[in-house]
Amino acid sequence: MNKNFKVVQIHGLSGLLLLGFVLAGLICGFMLFPIWVIMTCWNELSVNVFGGPVINYYQASLLWIFLALCAYLILRNSISVKIQGSDPVDQEEIEKIIEENINEAKKSEDKK
Repeated sequence: MNKNFKVVQIHGLSGLLLLGFVLAGLICGFMLFPIWVIMTCWNELSVNVFGGPVINYYQASLLWIFLALCAYLILRNSISVKIQGSDPVDQEEIEKIIEENINEAKKSEDKK
């Protein structure tokens, strides 16, 4: 058994009230306040600066969910970009490709 593991016990009505206040604080801190900030900032910037539409609380909550999901996807390192080097191309191959392109361009001009 792990001796560093601690169990939180809730005793009676005061423990339930404390748990309720902690949960309400977490919900307000991570859900309601950011949604209010997003709605206020959007409405101020969109309407006064850009002349755009006003959003309500529901639309701000959808925007907050979208931003949270984007942040989660970006920060969990699920997207990776790998840059691989290719074999160097000889000068002769480059000249050959250029000559082929010039010949094709001349053929297309002759057809016109």
